[in-house]
Amino acid sequence: MKYLLTMIWAVFLLISCNDDNEIPNNHKPPSAARKTVIVYMIAENNLSGNATADLTEMAAGSKNIPDDVNLVAFVDNTDRNNPPYIARIAGGKICKNTGYNSAGNEFYASDPQKMSEILSRIITEYPAEEYGLVLWGHASGWLIEQDTIAYRTAHQASQTVRRAYGYDTGADMDGNGGRKWINIPTLANVLEGLRIRFKFILADICNFQSAEVAYELRNTADFIIGSPAEIPAIGAPYDKIVPLLFGTSDDFYKKIVDTYFEQEDYYGNKVPLSVIKTNEMEYLAYITNRIIALLPEDGTIKTEDAIFYYGERSRADVIKILTDIDCIMSGNIRYAEAYDEWKAQLNRTVVYKKWTRKWTTSYNIDFDFKDAEGLYGGMSVFVPQKIYDDRVLRYDYNNDIKRLEWYYAAGMDFYYNKSIKKDIDNIY
Repeated sequence: MKYLLTMIWAVFLLISCNDDNEIPNNHKPPSAARKTVIVYMIAENNLSGNATADLTEMAAGSKNIPDDVNLVAFVDNTDRNNPPYIARIAGGKICKNTGYNSAGNEFYASDPQKMSEILSRIITEYPAEEYGLVLWGHASGWLIEQDTIAYRTAHQASQTVRRAYGYDTGADMDGNGGRKWINIPTLANVLEGLRIRFKFILADICNFQSAEVAYELRNTADFIIGSPAEIPAIGAPYDKIVPLLFGTSDDFYKKIVDTYFEQEDYYGNKVPLSVIKTNEMEYLAYITNRIIALLPEDGTIKTEDAIFYYGERSRADVIKILTDIDCIMSGNIRYAEAYDEWKAQLNRTVVYKKWTRKWTTSYNIDFDFKDAEGLYGGMSVFVPQKIYDDRVLRYDYNNDIKRLEWYYAAGMDFYYNKSIKKDIDNIY
C-alpha cells in the first residue's frame, strides 16, 4: 500500500511542477527511501525572506545528495500568492505540491493539529527506513512565549498562554499581531504521535539546546543538534549541510556541527553548537536529582563567572536566566566527587560540541567568558532562584518551569520547595 501511494504521489508531483522547477527523472522519489529528511519552516513572520534564501541553499545542496533519499520541506511564509505548501527538493530543483492548501487566511503552522497533519502526510508520502527533522523558525528554548489564547491559573486571575517554538502570525503577516507558538511539551506530543523516532532533530532555532527541551523530546529522536545560544537570521549554511544530513556514519553529526560552526554571520561571529544523545537524558536527570541537595541552601546560585545564553537587565545588573549546565554544577556543587560523577554523565549525554566566546545576540549579554571553554557543557539549564521571585521580570520563570518534566525528574521542585518557597511563604 505504501508503495502504491508513493508511485501515485510521484506522478502528482511531476504534474504539479512547472517547467522551471521540474525535477529530473533520475531524481524521482524512491519507492523505499533510505532516509527522508523533513524541513519544517515556520516563516510566517519576520524571517520570511530568510526562508526564501535558505530554500535556495537547500536546492543547491540537493545536487549532492544520493538518489535513494528524500529532502522534503513544508513552508509557510508571508507570501499571499503562495499559501503553505510541501515541496520535494532534489537535483537543484524545488518541486512544490500545489495541491496542499490552507483553508482561508487563518492558518497556523505552529498549531499542533496542523503540524501533526503535515508531518504525518510527508511521512506517509515519502516512506523511508530512517527520518530526520529540521526545525526552522523562531524559538526561545523552554521559555514560554506569549500566545493569544487566554487561560487561568490558581495564582493569577487571567493571562495568556506562553509557548516556546513558532511563532506564526496566521494571516501572511510579518509583524507581532496574532502570534501563536507551540510549547515544548505539546511539540513532544506531536512528534511522539507520529509513531516513528527521528534519527536526529536539527534545531536551526534559538536556545534549543537546554536540559529541559532535550528531556521533553527524549522519546522523539536519537540526537538533537543545535545551540544553547541564539541563532542569527542567516541560519545554517544549507548548501553545505544538506548532503551531510544523509550521512551514514555513527558520528554523522560531527560533520554537520563542524560545517555549521565554520560559518560566520554578518558580524563575524560564530554559534556555539552541541549534540545531545537523548537516551542519556534520563540518567542525567537521575544523577542531577541525587546531588541537587548539594546546591546552596539559601536559594542563591553562584553565576558570577558562568556562561549564560539569556538574561534580563534589571537596574544596573544582568540577571542570568539560561545558564550553562556545567557552569552551574561546577560552581555550586560543594563536593568534588559528586561533581565528577555528574560531569562524567554529562559527557556521555553531550557527545559533541563546539565553543565560541562570542555570538550575535539581541539581548543585553555581557560577554566576559574568558577561558571558559573547559566549562562549556553544551546545554543550558534553569535552576529556580529567589531573585526570580523577588524582581519584576519579563517571565514568571519559577512558575513557568513547573510545566516541564525536567523540573521534577532532576529534583528542581525539591530545590525550589526546600530553598526558595519557604522564604517566599514567610514574606507573604
